[in-house]
Amino acid sequence: MKQLIPFLIAFICFILVILEGTFAAISIPFLPTDWMVISHFVFVFLIYVTILFEKEHTYYAIAFSVIFSLIIDIVYTDVIGVYIFAYTFTLYVIRVLMKVLQANVLIAMLMTIMGVTAADAVVNFLYQLIQIQQVDWYFYWQNRLLPTVLWNLIIGILLYMIFSKRLANWSVIKFDRMD
Repeated sequence: MKQLIPFLIAFICFILVILEGTFAAISIPFLPTDWMVISHFVFVFLIYVTILFEKEHTYYAIAFSVIFSLIIDIVYTDVIGVYIFAYTFTLYVIRVLMKVLQANVLIAMLMTIMGVTAADAVVNFLYQLIQIQQVDWYFYWQNRLLPTVLWNLIIGILLYMIFSKRLANWSVIKFDRMD
């Protein structure tokens, strides 16, 4: 079981990449038409891996971030490297912050809000920098960032309820047990 846990986490990330694409194709009828909601399911799950699974000497979330954000860049975007940088950098910052914070549901939700905000803002900044997207800050903040953060917070609550105990148990099995 010990060696299987990283593969289980990778499989969950793979399923979440597929779900991101599925939810991108679905339009929600009660939302305003000018809202752009971006799903960051893999990233939110990797935040919880960072908070609940990682130890000080392991970097599973960072490694999975590079792998699965590369897949997101290849499949869903025009520019390779934007999501790799945004997700990996933000997860590293969260990892550093978790050295002084305790893992609980409030901190996890705060890290979800901060992480999704930072990652999406970095993606928007890089797209602006390479002139893929030209949107003013107010329109971006109101019509993309807020709906994206709210949507991913809702998904984050759901993912936390499903995976928090599993990730904590997997961490004990992987790192603390002497099998």
